[in-house]
Amino acid sequence: MRPTWLVEAGVYGDEATPLLREIRRQGMTADVVPHTALKKRTKPSIAGRSLGSGECVIGYGTFPFARQIQLHHDWTPGAWCSVENLDCGTYYAHFGRHLLNQQYEILPGVEAIRQQDRLFDEYDRDGRVFARPTSAHKLFVGRCIDRDSFATALAPTRYDPTTRVVVATPRAIGREWRLVVIDGVVVSGSQYAVNGEKAITPDCPPGVRAFAEFVLADVLWRPDPAFMLDVCESAGRLWLVELNSFSASWLYQCDLPAVVSTAGELAGRCWRER
Repeated sequence: MRPTWLVEAGVYGDEATPLLREIRRQGMTADVVPHTALKKRTKPSIAGRSLGSGECVIGYGTFPFARQIQLHHDWTPGAWCSVENLDCGTYYAHFGRHLLNQQYEILPGVEAIRQQDRLFDEYDRDGRVFARPTSAHKLFVGRCIDRDSFATALAPTRYDPTTRVVVATPRAIGREWRLVVIDGVVVSGSQYAVNGEKAITPDCPPGVRAFAEFVLADVLWRPDPAFMLDVCESAGRLWLVELNSFSASWLYQCDLPAVVSTAGELAGRCWRER
């Protein structure tokens, strides 16, 4: 069984065109669908037919798009986007010694605001701390924040007092890369930033790939059968920045033929095993 790919409309714009073209070139069906097409009790129509229960489907878009598939459609794999496993509170415990954030604390956002003075006393560097939501559904962008802006930056967490955040000591970062891991293997990688600024190229040095493979050999736990592993350089060595969902993270300039082929094979195997 070859999967049908559903790519969320209005998210990646023209950047989605090469992905769609490659999926179709490999003989798989792909189409762009709006988030609303995946509501409960709806069946999107792709290539002239409705996708029913039990189909082999790969969803690709935003986190809410992936969750819509998981919650309302009985497809395999549907979306590789484990909410629990891709939470920092889960995977930090497995990958801790490889993480860029070596000095950090996880606590509810509303508590972080209340304990702002203590957190800055413990994690401040040059007047700022780094903060991000623990969830793969990022209510605000992870970044370095000064004391005066802290409460405002974390304000979205007040809508749900259980929303947790990571507060850490800031680290200077050079280049950053996204690596695609499918079935335990690093399939491809792409640079996406330099010194905190967007800088997308297909470059992924052998040393970066070797580091990712070392981390995966050292830590056998996996958040999903397919996921993204982000790596950076800091203080003269490589570190793990974070894990991301395969179905809700952009591929930048990764090797599309390799990613599409490997993901398609894994999806088909998951469907047959089910």
